[in-house]
Amino acid sequence: ALFFSRRTYNAHKKKFTLKPAAKTRYVNITQQSPGGKIRKGSIVKKAKWLDLVRQEGGDSAVLIYVHGFNTSQKDMLDRLGKIETNLRGNGYQGAVVAFDWPSDGSVHTYDSDRSDAKAVAPHLVGDGILPLLGMSPRPKVHLIAHSMGALVILRAFSDFGDSAGPGNKIWSADQVMFASADIDSEWLEKGAWGDLVLKKRCKRFTNYYSRKDKVLALAGGIVNGGRPRAGRVGMPKLTSKGHWDIFCDHQYQRDVPKAQRKMMKSHRWWFDSDGFYQDVAL
Repeated sequence: ALFFSRRTYNAHKKKFTLKPAAKTRYVNITQQSPGGKIRKGSIVKKAKWLDLVRQEGGDSAVLIYVHGFNTSQKDMLDRLGKIETNLRGNGYQGAVVAFDWPSDGSVHTYDSDRSDAKAVAPHLVGDGILPLLGMSPRPKVHLIAHSMGALVILRAFSDFGDSAGPGNKIWSADQVMFASADIDSEWLEKGAWGDLVLKKRCKRFTNYYSRKDKVLALAGGIVNGGRPRAGRVGMPKLTSKGHWDIFCDHQYQRDVPKAQRKMMKSHRWWFDSDGFYQDVAL
């Protein structure tokens, strides 16, 4: 597994912590125990990490997974492995990496996770997307965000101007995909700030949403003052060209048995859905 992280690293314990870091670390995981409870690898220099990405297919395309709220580093790596395995099984040949931001991995730390997400968001672009776009040959860079990861992407995109790209050139991602996006739906209306940064910084935007998402029902109804979440209600009717809503209630009901339709499953079921991976690969 390959990822770059803004979690603080405890060199004595050889573990990443829950706190935001003052620098970005690039990580290459080379071994793991069955089930992924113990993973071993190394922190490497950025140039070495980019070379490893290239060896994994990154000379043509790189997909960056941005995790959401209530996600431990182990959860992030487990999901990264699922994404890579299933996309490769559906024909995707590029590299798959992750941006690891300091979520506490607890349902009780929504506010602190949101604050940390905003604080470290710029490093997704500055320490991830731009170095990848600076490789030769230049790959297509795609992003897939789950839950609060959508906020990370929007905030990251909004912090960089045209001249930030390699060689002071205008920079852009290729495909950007949100699943269960924990952001205000109105931010994606044509002309709103979220719509504008996505229109400027990617060629196509896809928003996967499901009204069966119980986590986002809670996030919109209580935590965010009644503002509907884009991952539950979709985008407003007026959207920019190249921005697409994918309504997934029927797929959720098809893929998840009734007995399993619990709160967290309704929010994370995408990563166990063959149909979802087929679509993302395409």
